[in-house]
Amino acid sequence: MKNSDKSFRLIAPTALMLSIGLGLHADSWAQAVASAGREPTAAAQQQALSLKDLVDQVRVHNKAIRSKQAESKITATGVERAAGAFQRTASINTTRGMSSTKNTFEEDLVRQGQGVYERTANDYSAGISQLLPSGGKLEVKTSLSRFISNINNQTTPRPPGLLDNRSQFGFTLTQPLARDAGKEVTSARLNVAKLDASAAELTARDTETSVVAEATIYYHELTFAQYRVQAAQERIRNAQRLLQEAQAMKRGGRLPDTDVWEVENALGRYQAGLGEALQQEREKTNRLRTMLMTVSANDPRSLRTTDALPEVGLTQISQEDSLRTALERRDDFLMRKVQVEREGVQVSYSKNQMLPRVDLVTGYGVGALEYSSRKALTASNAVDYPTWSVGLQLSFPLGPNRQAKADVEAAVVRREDAMLALEALQVQITNDIDTSLAMLQSSAENWQLWKDVHEREKKQLEAERRKFSGGRSDTREVLLREERVINSMLNVREQQLAHARAQVMLQSAQGTLLDRFR
Repeated sequence: MKNSDKSFRLIAPTALMLSIGLGLHADSWAQAVASAGREPTAAAQQQALSLKDLVDQVRVHNKAIRSKQAESKITATGVERAAGAFQRTASINTTRGMSSTKNTFEEDLVRQGQGVYERTANDYSAGISQLLPSGGKLEVKTSLSRFISNINNQTTPRPPGLLDNRSQFGFTLTQPLARDAGKEVTSARLNVAKLDASAAELTARDTETSVVAEATIYYHELTFAQYRVQAAQERIRNAQRLLQEAQAMKRGGRLPDTDVWEVENALGRYQAGLGEALQQEREKTNRLRTMLMTVSANDPRSLRTTDALPEVGLTQISQEDSLRTALERRDDFLMRKVQVEREGVQVSYSKNQMLPRVDLVTGYGVGALEYSSRKALTASNAVDYPTWSVGLQLSFPLGPNRQAKADVEAAVVRREDAMLALEALQVQITNDIDTSLAMLQSSAENWQLWKDVHEREKKQLEAERRKFSGGRSDTREVLLREERVINSMLNVREQQLAHARAQVMLQSAQGTLLDRFR
């Protein structure tokens, strides 16, 4: 009887021991069992957790979600990087230098017989350049050169420090006419970066949906595991009550030893079953801890679910409407569509790179030469001395453009692969929805069947107990009837669990699961 005494510490007040035998409704039975079998000290060590609280914590702490969110943020920086190609760039240069070259015979005649020409200068320049949407590169530049040569000093004596100042104001424009020409090509990198960022964000949201779906199912499985623990405790309470009755009847000579042994053996099996149920409950609890990035050593409290399994109901859901919703809401499907669009951009860009390079190069500028740098930098002094140029630059490979051709072929294959992945995902979504709807229908029907079975089992148990009290039955039949009542109730709950799983699967397949927790 030591095992029996030990198990008494797990049970609730005597009023709950007869809950099944009194024929309570399934919901009343669940409420009664939910409040049974815990000492105050054990309850104080439990962490009550609602489904919404679990999902909120998972969305904050789960590693998979956080990793995908970090990847999304990293990918989003690529948009700024690509947009930087259109940012204006300023350049400022300053140099000081001296050059010494030997004059030619002609230069020697012009330069008054100086055999060597020496020039010392300080050169300054400032400019702004920018890539245009058309693909052209525009550069606006101003330069000033302050110089003096040995010829200046000889032919034009001047005070020390007085230098010649030559200024130049102008711009150059290099506009591609074939390769790299046009807004579509110029913006290709930026568009690809935006599509990559969108795909990464959709992937992060899809991961969040998958993790939340997994956590929701684990939560319902933990709830069911707790029902199993309560059912195991209920079996023990029934066996202990029946054992007391059997021992009393044995002492009165109304029951043989074999019937008492039958109850004692059943009690031992039930106590072993309780250990197995507790172990399964612990496994489900640790699953949730893993998703929450916690360990039992840091938080020794056991998790106790507060939300019951969802109600079961027969709902008419159109497969066509579900599929339409999924194709509009599924993040992974939208991500695949983005990838198809991205590969299309890459194909278009790669085809452009097969063209020869033909650039229109134009330039215009004005300049001035003054002793004063201020006057040299005055635009009105430079307008009378314009310079301009217009030309074409052409470059192309000798023979087929092998590199560009290979890039086009690779881009086309990647686009076809992306389209195939999109089509395959649509097939998978269609089948997932069909499976989920069938599971909803099947679990709802089975739930009703098992509910009816449970009601009949309770009535049969009441009849069997009356026969046992009148000496017209034995302990084996009573134990069997009590076991069948508990098992039928567990089957009712198991169908509720199956229905809850099917709901999560359907909402995941439709892409609407996260709407439940907003």
